[in-house]
Amino acid sequence: MELIIINRAELRKHLAGLSAVTGEYEILKKFTPEFKENGESYSMYERHFSVYHALYMLKAEAGSEGLYLYIDPLRIRLISLPGTGFCEHYSPEKGGFCMNKTGSNFCEIHTGDIDPVIPSFDPMEQFYLDPENIAFGESEILNEIMKGFNIYFLKKREIDEALILFNLKKPARKSISRRYRELAGIFHPDRCGGSEEKMKEINRAYTLLKAVFVV
Repeated sequence: MELIIINRAELRKHLAGLSAVTGEYEILKKFTPEFKENGESYSMYERHFSVYHALYMLKAEAGSEGLYLYIDPLRIRLISLPGTGFCEHYSPEKGGFCMNKTGSNFCEIHTGDIDPVIPSFDPMEQFYLDPENIAFGESEILNEIMKGFNIYFLKKREIDEALILFNLKKPARKSISRRYRELAGIFHPDRCGGSEEKMKEINRAYTLLKAVFVV
């Protein structure tokens, strides 16, 4: 497996010049070659991973410059963040921000959409930012990783709440298991001050986190 180095300046220029959302396939065609220097074909996974690695690298860079990069396979968009006094709710379908005038981050329509107490954690970002993870394209564990992504998008709020319960900002399989043992040592009903209900909550959170964060 070989990472394709994509020119992020060119990628940024391309995305910034679009007036609407684009998709992964369009970026694959424009920014990844079909063949390596030795004439061997790049696999679709190599091209896919390389594009997402570049996108997430660009997302981190763009954020510090007042830009927002929304990433999913069918809707990729680089757009300027709203200025002060305008609603920051982003619609993936429309490819733009609400932009209603408001005295806070969100207008009255979208105030309840995002709970600022819940830290949103994107497991895809952590996976694609590590170039060594391209090696998973040769492993059966990749299927488990992709299943975890699907679970995350279906149960995002529950997973965010589980991360709060476990007090984890950058979860991995080992840190989740370690934190579970610590919490079980405190709240197991056989221990002084333990709680059966709390332990059930911890077990539910542990099962969910293990399904999403498999490495």
